[in-house]
Amino acid sequence: MFTMALLTVAIGVPLIPISGSGDMYVYANLGPYGDPICQDARSTDLLMYDILDGSDDEVVCIDGGTDATSFADTRVELREDGFTAMVDGWGEAVGLGINDAFSRHDIMASVELAAVEDLRIRVSWFYLAAGLGAVQIEIQRLGDIGGPNEPSPPIVSRSASSYIDPITDDGVDVLRMPAGRWRISYYTTHQAMDTKEGFSHSFARTTHMAWYVPLGDVDGDGVVNVTDLLLLLDAYGSCSDCLADLDGDGDVDVEDLLGLLEQWGDCSE
Repeated sequence: MFTMALLTVAIGVPLIPISGSGDMYVYANLGPYGDPICQDARSTDLLMYDILDGSDDEVVCIDGGTDATSFADTRVELREDGFTAMVDGWGEAVGLGINDAFSRHDIMASVELAAVEDLRIRVSWFYLAAGLGAVQIEIQRLGDIGGPNEPSPPIVSRSASSYIDPITDDGVDVLRMPAGRWRISYYTTHQAMDTKEGFSHSFARTTHMAWYVPLGDVDGDGVVNVTDLLLLLDAYGSCSDCLADLDGDGDVDVEDLLGLLEQWGDCSE
């Protein structure tokens, strides 16, 4: 474990994988459930490197012009300049009044990472759920490296559950990731069926793509400059969970100002 950690740090990846687990399930059915024309299901246990390398699965049932399809895909990619957490599942069930059609996927996974230094990230994100689809993602600090579990409130916690009409949102966040142990966890599911109008197609997906920026980069634009200084001065004083609080002590004070000035002109590229 420690050898791997030292090697990972040496190649410049600030987040070190510690452990990971999960499972992926895909299912498709055509015809009566008790006597199907076609039925296919697969369940896969996900280990840490399945999640980091990416894992996907698909099952398809086709009979003439009718079909049931289920697809699932997930990964947490660690890069020198940031990381991406992605999970995607969808399905269709087209019976055309001839066959009963149904499909489903489920993904539940988490990966634990060690941040060996304080980090600031700029995150571009979106999620989509449609039909009978649901998605949830959470990024949470668990405690110090090698220390006891002391969970902090999640810096990312998003979920959506749809009923026919699509639910979607997107945005950009700037977030602090203090050194310690972190967990990225996510869940998606869908059910598609031809027996109810509006449910023949279902989707559930989200992507959170993060880039590392300098700690003094309050607004996360990739450079520490006068804009960050003005934001820090505007927030000066007591400031709970504030981005201008560079050292995370609950106050924006002279220590934060000196830290910003020390990084003046630093950029993420």
